[in-house]
Amino acid sequence: MPKTVIRSATTADLPSILALYRVLDEELVDLQPEFFCAAPREEEPIQQFIEAPDADFLLAEQEGTVVGLALVVYAGWTPAFSCALPHRYASLHDLVVARDKRCQGIGSSLLGAAKRWARDRRLEYLELNVLSQNSTAIELYEAHDFVEANRTMRCML
Repeated sequence: MPKTVIRSATTADLPSILALYRVLDEELVDLQPEFFCAAPREEEPIQQFIEAPDADFLLAEQEGTVVGLALVVYAGWTPAFSCALPHRYASLHDLVVARDKRCQGIGSSLLGAAKRWARDRRLEYLELNVLSQNSTAIELYEAHDFVEANRTMRCML
């Protein structure tokens, strides 16, 4: 198995990032076709995250090829409600591994790197959202100590 290296993205990685987002978007459509469609991603928002001081595209690379990504972002403080304790935290916006590279520990490596990214910034936790139908991702996250913190429910009208 090739060695996996985790590194931060640069502008030169835009084509690889866009290719991985196509994979992610296709899977979102498969899981919730009533809410997602496959549409081209724009480069500008990706470039903004690459350049942002409070975010990072973490890329998994094997033999010079990008095979996975995780987008981690400093989310700030929890909302200032009188009944809520304040916490600084990060958000894992996206995580995707190329289909032919799954089940090789790449997702785990990216999660570990995202956790280190947050710890290095002295943040208290890492938060993410996952579609309830994405059982494979949920299993991965639970294996890395993520627990359900809230639940979003929807009623179609």
